[in-house]
Amino acid sequence: MNVIKYDKSLPIALFLLILILPASLMAQKEEAPSPVEKKPRATYYDFEDILVPSELSLDKKNSFVYGTDRSKVGLLILEGRVEPSSLASFFQSNMQKDGWRLLSSFKYREYLLNFLKEDRACVITITEKAFTTTVEIRVGPIEQGSLPIKGMPSR
Repeated sequence: MNVIKYDKSLPIALFLLILILPASLMAQKEEAPSPVEKKPRATYYDFEDILVPSELSLDKKNSFVYGTDRSKVGLLILEGRVEPSSLASFFQSNMQKDGWRLLSSFKYREYLLNFLKEDRACVITITEKAFTTTVEIRVGPIEQGSLPIKGMPSR
């Protein structure tokens, strides 16, 4: 009768394989970066020089923009859950970076920011409602010669 010898190294090899295999699979998972879509912090909608925070959504139903080869004018209405004061700070900072000049601003009941750039004016109104904040961005043309030139006395 043949006696089968029991090899003690086989269970040890299986045990080590069970320990090493999951660790190597986890290491492979950690190395491969998962494609995560990062939402941009801000975006330009119809006006290439007016940056809008990504927390605001465009209300296409109530917005309108008229454009020609030379410029675009119109009204953008946006909504989101954002603190009005932080929106005002955002627009004051970024409009200046895009070449707009702040003419005046009002705050508290609602925020009203008036900007000027070459032949256009922009009025941004920020209104806080019960569960959301509404932003209206109005861009319109300015008639040449309607604003006083620096150094010239006004009428």
